[in-house]
Amino acid sequence: MSMISKQLTKNDIEKSLLIPTDAFSIFPVQFDEGCFFNVTAVDGAGKAWDFQCFVQQSKGIVSVGWLQFLSGIDVRVGDTVFLHRKSMDGDDGDDSTAKVKIEVKRKIRLMGEDIWAVVL
Repeated sequence: MSMISKQLTKNDIEKSLLIPTDAFSIFPVQFDEGCFFNVTAVDGAGKAWDFQCFVQQSKGIVSVGWLQFLSGIDVRVGDTVFLHRKSMDGDDGDDSTAKVKIEVKRKIRLMGEDIWAVVL
């Protein structure tokens, strides 16, 4: 299973998630500037989220629908989003839609040890 992780910035929380295109090489998607593709992400509760992604100026991928995903959860600057590529039942092999598991975690220092608390 391949994974992308990104520590969230203020921009990620308030506007849209921006991930460098080289990090998305785990998906079989052509990354041309102006390219749109879809990502279906399943959270820890089993809920599916559809994100439309856009390659912007070959610098990164902006996700549409990201703010709806964040609404109602206590996400903070410095939390980390993890995207794990995984095969899902019923995968039709359509490479235009990437399928992933999504998690948001917060690193907490407890008694000198770093532990990860699941935010979502």
